[in-house]
Amino acid sequence: MSQCSTLNTDPITTSLQRWLAVLSLACGTFALVNTEFLPIGLLSPIAHALNVSEGQAGWAIMLPGLVAAVAAPLIMLISRQLNRKTLLLILSGCIILSNAIAMFAHSFPALLVGRLILGFGVGGFWAFAIPAGRRLVSEAQSSRAISLISAGVAVGTVAGVPAGAFIGELFGWRMAFTVNTVLAIAVFVYQWIALPSLPAQNSLGLGSLLTVAKIKGVRRGLFIGIFMAAAQFSAYTYLEPWLRFQVKLSASDISLLLMGYGIAGLVGTFLTEITVREFGVKRAFLGNILLLAFSVLIASQLSSSVVAASTLIVIWGLAFGALPVCLNIWIYQAAPAMFESGSALMVCVFQIALAAGAFFGGVLADTQGTSAAFVLGGVLALLAGFSIFVSKPQNKQDPA
Repeated sequence: MSQCSTLNTDPITTSLQRWLAVLSLACGTFALVNTEFLPIGLLSPIAHALNVSEGQAGWAIMLPGLVAAVAAPLIMLISRQLNRKTLLLILSGCIILSNAIAMFAHSFPALLVGRLILGFGVGGFWAFAIPAGRRLVSEAQSSRAISLISAGVAVGTVAGVPAGAFIGELFGWRMAFTVNTVLAIAVFVYQWIALPSLPAQNSLGLGSLLTVAKIKGVRRGLFIGIFMAAAQFSAYTYLEPWLRFQVKLSASDISLLLMGYGIAGLVGTFLTEITVREFGVKRAFLGNILLLAFSVLIASQLSSSVVAASTLIVIWGLAFGALPVCLNIWIYQAAPAMFESGSALMVCVFQIALAAGAFFGGVLADTQGTSAAFVLGGVLALLAGFSIFVSKPQNKQDPA
């Protein structure tokens, strides 16, 4: 593990400082998810205000994914010797700028410019935050650090998406981006203070990407990640209009249910450390992806029942909360010495799949209805589950 000279040498203080630094990265993933997925809770108001359909408004989710897919490996190549603290602060600055542009966007193309900038932040931050957090703790604490940083995803859906929907309903969708701008600035300052200097450990280049891609476990993880991301975002991107127009929920009820989804996701995130330790990453991964598949597929057919649909959405949140943690642990176990390169590749394929899922889900939502986007998500999740099932355990401690 890399030792950071900027930290106090007292073991207790050092441990506290390291976990505060890890927490700052978790806050970064929270701000990132908040910004990336904020349009999901505001899709209908944005579409109405900027004169586009809900399916077209899904481009606000798809575009950052496309840019992030290119940005993750590109940033890794051009920042080979750049201190990781400096890099992470630059990427956090992209989140601030993206929100600020969205605040003042009076046309859909202007909004997309801000989302394009966000894509660079998404691609880089996801690629480097978890490996950086992993460097701050011991080997025995690595799963906990990964879970904590990944928890930003669940917290973002707990507080961000429903709160954004609620603020948007009361004060307009621009106010939601305004609040998010202030939040992103606060996170930037926290990271500036809490993160120690993190010099680049290796001179990463194209060769390291090609080398890690040749590792069988990594390739399998990337393949699973493609189906997983496409499954989630072909359905989740259109959850708000599905709840509004199919299930017939009010704006306040949608906010509450999205919060329930996020709370369940947070529980799923922190349970993952236990389930991976007890059952191995393969079984934990498979169980949660199948739970996601069945909850989304059944929900697509039960929009007439508010209770059933709401219960299934919460189960969906519980399942997805665990999946990013499982995927990161899978990649780490497959190539622990090349985790940064593996993480960059994972972000690349994940974001391509996210964008593809949002795009094709949008096509189905516009032509066949939002329930059809849910069916697509469920089928893709089943394919991800099959890929996990036929894979071998990642290490000798992982049960077959």
